Amino acid sequence: MQLPIWTVDAFTDSPFSGNPAAVCLLEEDIPDATKQALASEMNISETCFLTLAPGAAGGFAGSAYFGLRWFTPTNEVPLCGHATLAAAAVLFQASGNVHSRLHFATLSGELTAEKEGGRVVLQLPLHPPAPVEGGQFAALAAEAACGLPVLEVLLSRETRKLVVRLEDGLARAQLEAIRPRTDRLQALEPSGRVAGVILTLRARAGEPEAFYSRYFAPWNGIAEDPVTGSAHTVLAPYWGGLLATDTMVARQVSPRGGRLHLTLQDSSLRVAGDAVIVLRGSVSLP
Repeated sequence: MQLPIWTVDAFTDSPFSGNPAAVCLLEEDIPDATKQALASEMNISETCFLTLAPGAAGGFAGSAYFGLRWFTPTNEVPLCGHATLAAAAVLFQASGNVHSRLHFATLSGELTAEKEGGRVVLQLPLHPPAPVEGGQFAALAAEAACGLPVLEVLLSRETRKLVVRLEDGLARAQLEAIRPRTDRLQALEPSGRVAGVILTLRARAGEPEAFYSRYFAPWNGIAEDPVTGSAHTVLAPYWGGLLATDTMVARQVSPRGGRLHLTLQDSSLRVAGDAVIVLRGSVSLP
C-alpha cells in the first residue's frame, strides 16, 4: 500500500524555517498503531492524518469536511495548531480544494481553517492559564529558564502547559540563547500534571511583535517544538489581557522560528500563518 505524504513548514513563508509537519491523506483509514509507527518514522513534532468525513462527497478536492488526528513520535495529542495549518495547506495547495473554509472533526471538537489571501486562518479554542500557588513547579520553571529571572508561573489545566513568564526588559536574544536540558525537565515533573513548558517574554517597546516564546515538550517526545499553534491558545488570552488588546503578532524564537498573527474572539482564537510545502512523496505500508 502506497500512502501519499507531504512535509509542510508552517508559520513561515520560507522553506526550512517555521515548524515542519507531515500530512497524510487517507482514502481509507489505517490502524492507530500504524499511524503511531509512521509518526515515529517521520520523527518530527507532529504527523497528522486526514480522512474524509462520513458521507462527504467530492474527495479531498471537493469536500469541506474531514477527520483530523495528530501524533507525535511517541503519542497522540488532542490539539496541534501548526499541523492543522499544514493539513489545510496541503488541501488548498496540493489537492486543489475548491472551498475557502474547511472543517475538521478532532479530539478538541470541530476546528476550521480558512483561506485568507496567501495565509491560512485557524479557529482554535482558548485555554487561558491561571497562576499556580505555593511555589508549585518552581524548580521546573527555574530549570527551563536557565538562570533568567522568572516573573510569574501559570498553568493551563486543560492543556497541561506550564507558562513561565520571564522578567520584563530582557532581550529577545537572551531567550533565543538558552538551551534547557529537556531530560531534566521531564525528570523534575514525572507526575503527569505538566505536558509542556512555555517560556514567554514581553517584547520591548518599538519591536514589531507583542511577545516572544519557546516551547519544550519532552513528555510528548518533543525536545523543542519550533512554532506551536496550541501554545498560543494559552499565551494569547494571557498576553491579550495584560496588554489590553485583541490583536497581536507573536514570534516563537526557536532556532527555526516563526510568526503568528493572533486575534482573540469571545470564545476562540484566530491564528493566521503562512505555510510552504517542501516535500511530497509516498510511504510503503505493509
